[in-house]
Amino acid sequence: MRQRIILLIFLITGIYNLNSQTINLGDSTVVSLITCEPGDALYAKFGHTAIRIRDTEGVDIVFNYGIFDFRTEHFYWKFMRGHTDYLLGVYPTENFLQEYRERGSTVWEQELDLTQGEKRKLIELLTINYLPQNRMYRYNFVYDNCATRPYEMISKSLSGVLVGDNQLEEDSYRNMITAYLSDVPWAEVGINLLFGVDADRNVGMQSSVFLPEKLKDVIQRSKIMSLNNGLQERKIVKSVKMLVKGEPVTETVSTTFWILHPFTISLIWLIIGIILMIFKTNMDDITNKIFDTILYLTTGLGGLLIFFFMFFSEHPITGNNLNILWLNPMNIMLALMLWKRSPRKFFFFYNVIYLLLIVLYVVITLFISHGTLTSIIPLLVLVLVRVIWREERLLHILFIPTDKGLQFR
Repeated sequence: MRQRIILLIFLITGIYNLNSQTINLGDSTVVSLITCEPGDALYAKFGHTAIRIRDTEGVDIVFNYGIFDFRTEHFYWKFMRGHTDYLLGVYPTENFLQEYRERGSTVWEQELDLTQGEKRKLIELLTINYLPQNRMYRYNFVYDNCATRPYEMISKSLSGVLVGDNQLEEDSYRNMITAYLSDVPWAEVGINLLFGVDADRNVGMQSSVFLPEKLKDVIQRSKIMSLNNGLQERKIVKSVKMLVKGEPVTETVSTTFWILHPFTISLIWLIIGIILMIFKTNMDDITNKIFDTILYLTTGLGGLLIFFFMFFSEHPITGNNLNILWLNPMNIMLALMLWKRSPRKFFFFYNVIYLLLIVLYVVITLFISHGTLTSIIPLLVLVLVRVIWREERLLHILFIPTDKGLQFR
């Protein structure tokens, strides 16, 4: 979502004083949904949504649920934990549109076909929401954001029920979100690794409106159904027009140089790991120790981050993360144990369990849940082959064949 950095002083003073400039509802009052197409910056990748109100006295304002302040104490820590608070801002439409002109993003307006009663109800809900005690809310990227809030306000204001098009295809949160990140592969990899299995369940029309462009499509295809003097229905969108013409949309191309692409980096790691296995057959060779220390440390730190998001974050789709099966936080401990001989027995049995977890991850992700992210397949293969390679050598070091089978030396 578009995340505007607004100075705190403007938030305190209210940006726009609704008490001193009342919205005058009349026949010519126009209520519309504003959709801003995605921009190039990562924070703008998902676009933005706002509600526009124009009245008979020349008032022309937007209600924008996407305002926050970077200067909030411990902002990034709170964001990681899902404790970020956003605010509803109200200000002139021209000020809102100017940023998108400068950014080169197209802005669409869908005028809503609402009755006078529905317009009055919507303005009342928005005004109540803008009261100082109500304007701040706990932001949630999927369930409560700058697109879901306008949808909720519009739905509550209707005299009937908003019914969508049954032909809209269901999709998963993972697919809908990563579709916007194809040109920023490192962000795509990071987000995919942090998503849990809940991100892979298919969601319907109402759950997809957390994305502004999805909301625009849903509203365009929806009708208001009511039981006033019999069953009646009308399309909620009266007309559509472009408010800001952005730069021509070109085919999405990654801006990451190929040598720095996560798949390339992952593949280089795999090649180096295999070369060391061929030419440095002693697992205690200093080169192998350094390489595997980096490998275990990297996967362990990745697992530690996943563990944090699973158990200490309120982000809704980062729980039950299967990636922790191969990105294991305990690998940090293994990275240190590589340099000592005494814990080799523990190391051996740990790797047996670790291999089983990796196989379980592959089976689940390939055949039951989402497909394994292509960019990290070489890294996953590297972890698998290096662990098997070390296990084979530990097997010869720790065990001897006897008539009764393998026994510890």
